[in-house]
Amino acid sequence: MTPEIFIKRALNASLVARTETIQGLWSGYGEIIRFSVEGSDIAKSVVLKAIQFGQIQNHPRGWQSSFAHDRKVNSYKVEANWYQDWSSGCTENERLPKLLASFYQEDETYLLLEDLDSAGFGHRCDFLSVEESTVVINWLASFHAHFLQSEVRDDWPEGLWPRGTYWHLATRPDEWSSMPEGDLKESAESIDKSIDQACYQTLVHGDAKLANFCFGDDLTSVAAVDFQYVGRGIGVQDLAYFLGSCFSESELNEHLDYLLELYFSELSRCILATGESPDTAEAVAAEWHGLFSIAWADFHRFILGWSPTHKKNTLFSRKMTEQALSQLRGA
Repeated sequence: MTPEIFIKRALNASLVARTETIQGLWSGYGEIIRFSVEGSDIAKSVVLKAIQFGQIQNHPRGWQSSFAHDRKVNSYKVEANWYQDWSSGCTENERLPKLLASFYQEDETYLLLEDLDSAGFGHRCDFLSVEESTVVINWLASFHAHFLQSEVRDDWPEGLWPRGTYWHLATRPDEWSSMPEGDLKESAESIDKSIDQACYQTLVHGDAKLANFCFGDDLTSVAAVDFQYVGRGIGVQDLAYFLGSCFSESELNEHLDYLLELYFSELSRCILATGESPDTAEAVAAEWHGLFSIAWADFHRFILGWSPTHKKNTLFSRKMTEQALSQLRGA
């Protein structure tokens, strides 16, 4: 089925026209396209995520393999499950595009989504000031509080990643093998276990970089996109990844304590708003704060295996990683 026919039927529209290719999907697995719509009461503009996964694609950094292909295919299935079965529970404080329709066949999936540009989230940012970042930090805190679990069932979160984030150790054996020998490589399992065995778990976005947030024109409202790696984790995994995507080393050195205070203050407020006790809010904040450097080191482990010359391999990241390793050693 062509995208135009699918959209026309899904929205009961008289005319559907492709207006813009927003971007290609990573490693050539499809594209994200904007369409204009006429004659529908549902929308005048929509975004289609057209996913094609019939064969192994070429990875831009040479990491193509059947294992990597299967991981990527599963990530799109997870995203479809997220939009179909989980996303409707989110509030305006965790704004994201609404799923309008979906279509599946053997080698292709269509996810028809609300056009966030038309909904007032048409601004994209390459960087934010510390104060401007508050809206994203608040989004993350609300999301993590919303899905907080103190007792995790074996089947939770059904249909999503049992361990969220795209750099999760068990899904990156080749990258781990490529790491230089040293304390971080040897400690990778201990770092992973520290995250996995945290008492308080939640859903993490799993790819919470600045580029995956869409802003209102005044930068006081935000919505998130790209939920391929949503799954179980701890909130500071998203927080560490977002901060690393948003701020320079000098900004992080100067403002990290304040940024952490912003997140944990809002997280506690949001946990209380769900009806949990002050003791629970305090316990979650204390546990996750203690795991922040561990979460940072977990991503740094991935970078050192995947692309050690990447700009994210910074002195600040190495410092945070050393803090985590010292913490594991009990120093």
